[in-house]
Amino acid sequence: MKTRPAITMSGRSRTNTHEDHPTMSESAHVFSVTAQTFHEQVVEASRETPVLVDFWAEWCGPCRQLMPLLSQVVEGMAGQVKLAKVDTEAEQELAQQFGVRSLPTVMMFVGGRPVDQFQGALPEGQIREFIGRHVLSEIDKLRREAQQVRAAGAIDQAMDLLKQANRQEPGNVEVLLDIADVIAEQGDLDQAWEILESLPVDAANREDVKSFKARIGMARSAQSGPPEDELRARIEKDPKDCEAREALAAKLAMRNDIEEALEQYYQMMLRDRGYNDDAGRRGMIDLFELLGNEHPLTRQYRRKMFGLLH
Repeated sequence: MKTRPAITMSGRSRTNTHEDHPTMSESAHVFSVTAQTFHEQVVEASRETPVLVDFWAEWCGPCRQLMPLLSQVVEGMAGQVKLAKVDTEAEQELAQQFGVRSLPTVMMFVGGRPVDQFQGALPEGQIREFIGRHVLSEIDKLRREAQQVRAAGAIDQAMDLLKQANRQEPGNVEVLLDIADVIAEQGDLDQAWEILESLPVDAANREDVKSFKARIGMARSAQSGPPEDELRARIEKDPKDCEAREALAAKLAMRNDIEEALEQYYQMMLRDRGYNDDAGRRGMIDLFELLGNEHPLTRQYRRKMFGLLH
């Protein structure tokens, strides 16, 4: 089915005023609104549930095609989205308020304001795609609830919600990342690392995932190493002690002393490229991931690293 173009309101024709009336039976999810009810049923309601607003008129042919599809799709989503219908003949001020120039015009309200719109009669697939951009899935709802209770300090409850999401969709990368983050916060860095190691390649190559993994890796090293003063004493005694430099760099990175951490990794590269499979270079790359490509320290130490490599 092809998209039928919208009809400008100034060029409307009333020849079919009483044919194929587009209004459908109303329900809790599909209903008509007026200027008096718009704020409560659309603006305020959209703070809890996305509300689709269909500006239509009886004389508009594409409106008669579109409204039954909108109603069918919305009813099938069982409360994930609502449909509010505005008869522009009776509610001209509402149409003017929202700049409606052609019919049908469909707007999506989220969080108390319009965030997206389209004109004309779209086929069902495109309608679902449009709505889907603004409707949270059950998994996303669980993730959002977990974030909220976690922020309130209910870590165990957050983990229960994330485990529920993981049972519903075991391969969901965002859920796995959330779980790893909570586990890391609880101190089980090894288990968090195992989750990150299990991610598929396309997810593992994401910049945010690489940065997260770098932080966990450094935290693991910092957690298991000797005290900082002992490490510094070892380095002073033997500047080639790359094991001490690696452990010190991890501790420095975890307390956000990134520049000195980079310098320790650089010194490892400078003194022993063979130590722990070129751990100095790998440590610098992890910190570059953490900082981002445009950070001044990334640029500075990339140049230094390049000088050693070439």
